[in-house]
Amino acid sequence: TSPTPGPAPATWARGIEGQRKADLGNGMFLNPIVPGDHPDPSILKDGRDYYMTFSSFDAYPGLVIWHSRDLVNWQPVGPTLTRNVGSVWAPDLVKHNGRYYIYFPGIGKTYRSNYVIWADRITGPWSDPIDLKVGRIDPGHTADEAGNRFLFLSGGYMVSLAPDGLSVTSEPRVVYDGWQYPDDWVVEGFAQEGPKMLRRDGYYYQVLAEGGTAGPPTSHMVIVARAKQLAGPWENSPYNAVIRT
Repeated sequence: TSPTPGPAPATWARGIEGQRKADLGNGMFLNPIVPGDHPDPSILKDGRDYYMTFSSFDAYPGLVIWHSRDLVNWQPVGPTLTRNVGSVWAPDLVKHNGRYYIYFPGIGKTYRSNYVIWADRITGPWSDPIDLKVGRIDPGHTADEAGNRFLFLSGGYMVSLAPDGLSVTSEPRVVYDGWQYPDDWVVEGFAQEGPKMLRRDGYYYQVLAEGGTAGPPTSHMVIVARAKQLAGPWENSPYNAVIRT
């Protein structure tokens, strides 16, 4: 006897130009929600609204903001970065004390640094990029309970920010050594990067990547650590790696 056939696989809805649409119109959706080259998404919840931006690499105008109310249907708001400071890698879109900020690395041929742009409205106008004159990549913004502001960077580094968030006020220092995966895992490199910072129930959390991004295909992973103080000590999750390719 033949097996009972299951439901037909879902297919993407189509837009006005035939492009894929994630929302199937029946309460279900299919990934990718935003097709194309949109890596390193940084998502901000702002009231009922969600905003997102991505690495824009060498495309200018760059750091395009997208908007959604349901995390499935996204529309571009517009670019935020017009002055070329190099290839734009993983950004962090944040709102602090009513003002919007994007922290991001700019990777030039002979100079690399981290930058910030800001705006009082998500639609702009956005400021010119301000050079923070600090190295590493993948800045992740956070603030402690007293309102002091910090950036976390690749390699477990932390640096203090001025109250306006537009300059650094300390030398970078390592406060987190990452999570050591088993010796027999085949990875591109340790590559501790991409910290995204949260504060919840008396703990600070960072969600970050290890293992490299270029392969082998078993290497890339997501890990989590938490601490009572931003300077540590940081406690690794017993469930690491929480996601692994």
